[in-house]
Amino acid sequence: MSEIGFLFDLDGTLINSLESVDRAWVATAKEAGVPLEELGRFHGIPALQVWRELLVGGTEEDAQYYTERVLAREIMDTESVVANPGAHELLAELDERKIPWTIVTSGVKPLAIARTKAAGIRFPENSVTFDQVKQGKPFPEPYILGAQRIALPTSMTWGVEDAPGGIRAAKDAGCTVASIATTHKKDELFEADYHLESLADLLKLAGLN
Repeated sequence: MSEIGFLFDLDGTLINSLESVDRAWVATAKEAGVPLEELGRFHGIPALQVWRELLVGGTEEDAQYYTERVLAREIMDTESVVANPGAHELLAELDERKIPWTIVTSGVKPLAIARTKAAGIRFPENSVTFDQVKQGKPFPEPYILGAQRIALPTSMTWGVEDAPGGIRAAKDAGCTVASIATTHKKDELFEADYHLESLADLLKLAGLN
C-alpha cells in the first residue's frame, strides 16, 4: 500500500474552466430570472444543489431543469478550458512514481470527461463525480469515496482544492487539505491545512521531494 495519495478537485484546481462556467451560468441565470450577483458564492458546489438554493419557491423539477440547461451549455463550450500551470507535470510525476491519485469533482461524469479531454488531462476511471454520490461538496462523501477508490484511508490522502466548499468537504472527510488561490482569495481558503502558490509545490509540501 502506498503511504500517501492525492484527491484533486477538477475545476479551478487542475484546470481553468472559468470562462466556460461564466458563459453557461450567466446565460442560464438570465433565462431563470436569477440575479447574477447570487452566482459567485456557489463556486465548487454541485449545480443541482446550487439551483435548489437559487430558485426561491421553485420545485425540484425546476432545479433539475436548470441544472440540465447549464450542463448542456458547459459540455458544448470547452474551447477555453485549459490545464492550470504545473498540472500536466505534476500528474505525470505521480504516475511515474506510482503514487495514487484521482479526481473528486462537483461536476457530473460527462462534463468532467469533456473538460479533462479539452485540457489534455487523463480522466481516471476511479474518479468521483457528483452523479456517483448522494451528497456532494461541501459534504464529505465525495472525498471519502475518493480515498476508498485509491485504496487508502482518508487520513493518508491529501485533498487539493480551490474553493471553501471543497475544502470543508475534504477536511470533514479526514484528509489533509492544500488550497490553491485560483478562484478565491487566499484568506477565503483559511480552513485548508496548507496553501500552494502553485501545483508545482505540492510534492515538496507533502514531503515527497
